[in-house]
Amino acid sequence: MANYVLITGAGVDKSAGIDFPLANRLLPEIAQFIKGDGSEFDKALRSAIPNLRFDFSKYINTAINSLTSRDDSELRKIVELVQAAVSSLDESDQAKKQGEVIVRLFNKLAEIQASSKIDDETHDLIKEAFGDEFNESDFVVEVHKMSLSDTFKAILKLTLKQSLTDKSNPISDAIASDLLDIEQLLIQKFLGFYNQKASDVSNYIYISWCLWGYLVHKQREVLGKFPDGSLPFYSNLPSGISAITLNYTTFLESNNFDKTVYFHGGLNEYVRMDTRQLLPIENVNSRNIEEFINTEIAQNIELGHDDFTDNRHVIPSLIPPLKLKPVLSHKYIQVWNTAAKLIHEADKVVVVGYSFNSADEHFNDIVRNGINRKYDIVAPNVLNASYEEN
Repeated sequence: MANYVLITGAGVDKSAGIDFPLANRLLPEIAQFIKGDGSEFDKALRSAIPNLRFDFSKYINTAINSLTSRDDSELRKIVELVQAAVSSLDESDQAKKQGEVIVRLFNKLAEIQASSKIDDETHDLIKEAFGDEFNESDFVVEVHKMSLSDTFKAILKLTLKQSLTDKSNPISDAIASDLLDIEQLLIQKFLGFYNQKASDVSNYIYISWCLWGYLVHKQREVLGKFPDGSLPFYSNLPSGISAITLNYTTFLESNNFDKTVYFHGGLNEYVRMDTRQLLPIENVNSRNIEEFINTEIAQNIELGHDDFTDNRHVIPSLIPPLKLKPVLSHKYIQVWNTAAKLIHEADKVVVVGYSFNSADEHFNDIVRNGINRKYDIVAPNVLNASYEEN
């Protein structure tokens, strides 16, 4: 019998009927969750984390202030996102005009950033005229030290706040997909475990458990729509194969697979960061998640010690999308080795809904090293050059 391996990515959980948001929409979805159905969960989580200051709405200010540090090419990518959203709207739609304003403002910011760069010819002339010691900056004006005007900030704040509510529109969603990126936020805060910055650790604990709570809530909604087990995509999979998923959801568990590997962790485990112990979360699809935070998580969070190593932290086993994978638990070394072995020994590998994102370079390397296998890839834009490059 042929040895087949299935690899699933975010595109699978985006399937019609499942309708999970992609990563660039997660933060606004979480913000809406903790203000609505997840308000009691948020209250329990905030009570469990001493001196927590983080707020998703206030994070908007940080995101806006970071714009002046963006390269002009990064700013133009935002323009492309908003321009695409503008093109999808009718002329009578007020949001279209808002989008056109934002495009103009971002283009001006990108022009300022680009025009302040010292070109190569001028750079070489400076070195010839004044020596190598005049080589500290590549800019005439340090744009990152400047601030946006109150008008620009107010427009962006209003637009981004719309994305955190049910009044969002294609323009606010386009801006939020870049500025309110939960993957980048998790990366920034996770570094607190390495540089022993207590505030970042507290924020990471909060954000990661908010993500967990939202995903559990969303997963229950989906499973509730298909009580007979006829879940789109998953219920049609053949039995007797092995599967590797880059998703956190537990949808694969309901199928009769020989082996299922959760490469980035999942919703039914959490990690004690002081011991790196991976602990189970029983009955994740049925238990009261507020009670779980109050009775199991709160008692395992202890912050504020002068010696950082005396603190205790527990986080969901959701591995941040870092190119250099953090080892949350020694068990993940076994998980990743198992994934590599499955891929390298497969007769055929079928990839569905995975984009080979550069943030997953660890996994991409495993795939590259098994390139002698036959791959069938099912995903939008699969014939684009970016897939071939990866």
